[in-house]
Amino acid sequence: MKSMGFGMLMTSTQVDENTQHFYRKLGYQDSGGLIINIPGYEQPMELLLVKKI
Repeated sequence: MKSMGFGMLMTSTQVDENTQHFYRKLGYQDSGGLIINIPGYEQPMELLLVKKI
């Protein structure tokens, strides 16, 4: 991605998944979250993570 001119990576995972710890170990930082609270479509918060490359 860096060789293609990108300076930042972004990914996401739900807060109830252990994947967030893996991304933090790789240097990603928490950047925010998305909450969907529509009846019938509720789900755990989506955690956004970013990393400068």
